Amino acid sequence: MNAFISWSGSRELLIAKAVKKWLSAVVPEIESFVSPDLQKGKPWFAELAKELKDADMGFMCLAPPRVASDWQLVEAGAIWKAAGSGGLFPICFHIREKDVPEPLRAFQMTHFNQEDFRRLAKSVTSLCRTPGWTTPRERAFQKSWLQLKKGVDSALRQPDDGVHTTRGFIHAVAGGWWERVWSEQDTTKLSWMWFEPSADGASQTITGHGFNKKGSFASQWETILVSVQAHLPEPILEYYWEGRHTHEPNLLFGGKCSIQFSISANGTIDEGSGEFKDVCMNEARLPTTKLVALQRATPEEIAIMTGKNITMRARRTLADKKLKGWL
Repeated sequence: MNAFISWSGSRELLIAKAVKKWLSAVVPEIESFVSPDLQKGKPWFAELAKELKDADMGFMCLAPPRVASDWQLVEAGAIWKAAGSGGLFPICFHIREKDVPEPLRAFQMTHFNQEDFRRLAKSVTSLCRTPGWTTPRERAFQKSWLQLKKGVDSALRQPDDGVHTTRGFIHAVAGGWWERVWSEQDTTKLSWMWFEPSADGASQTITGHGFNKKGSFASQWETILVSVQAHLPEPILEYYWEGRHTHEPNLLFGGKCSIQFSISANGTIDEGSGEFKDVCMNEARLPTTKLVALQRATPEEIAIMTGKNITMRARRTLADKKLKGWL
């Protein structure tokens, strides 16, 4: 049987090669293909199309920062059409299932852990007209799993040579952030922000809590509309927000914010900068432009800001400490 292993980006290519090696060790009855295996001097698209057409099954390697490119979805459709009684196996490497595009989520996901990969191996073996899950095959699995894990972990530490897809960018910035605000007209100097991907992983929402110079709660806001330009070398996030300040609770404020994020050498996104306009929606006031800088929160800070049994005093103390350290 023939298997097509799909990837997108330099990290996923390394992972795809590791998966191919693992598959050869556990289910040697399958001949797997990764696109760099194309012969030199051949028209690449025609050769690739032939491999897709001949595939009995497909493995989709899905990893940050790309998660899944548009071309991978095309390959998935071609594999599913050609596979017939075979199968399409999306594999999540350090990403959440909800970050995967809807067409692929229709198939049962495989997550990167030993037990789930054992189930994957057994499913693939059942498609081959050979003896099932034998003792020698189990031994081969255990031995090859350690090599696969080492290869994947190494690949995920490597920088990715391409730009982020929208889904990959949304996945990369998910979680807690601190926002430093420069403004002479407002007492809100620091915000705690939470980036939450949408259910389909194609968009996100942002909520924020502002703190003043003493770490006291000063405002609360949320996004209404988010736009992502993830194809740029430095992705840009634009959103419209609405919220209220504690010192003027009867007034509704809103505005547009634009933040440019920096991608580090290893492909992570840990900081950004930009500006937003603060406009009063109830009274005729001049809009205020504020400069902002973003910094990803540490796991310890996230635990304090989101924990269920954490007091507001502890959060105010952390916000005050964070602001003083940022000045």
